[in-house]
Amino acid sequence: MVTDTSFCRNPNYHIYSDTIDTLDLGFMARVWEGVIRGVLGLDASDEGNGE
Repeated sequence: MVTDTSFCRNPNYHIYSDTIDTLDLGFMARVWEGVIRGVLGLDASDEGNGE
């Protein structure tokens, strides 16, 4: 889970009406694109060297 505020964005979160048609799939795709870009942008050589 990237955030813990799903219940704020979807009033159906984890109840009987929490179905695929109540999800904002475009938003979900944009979140995953951001996560993937963030992970791919990590570079261990930059870690703590202060340069």
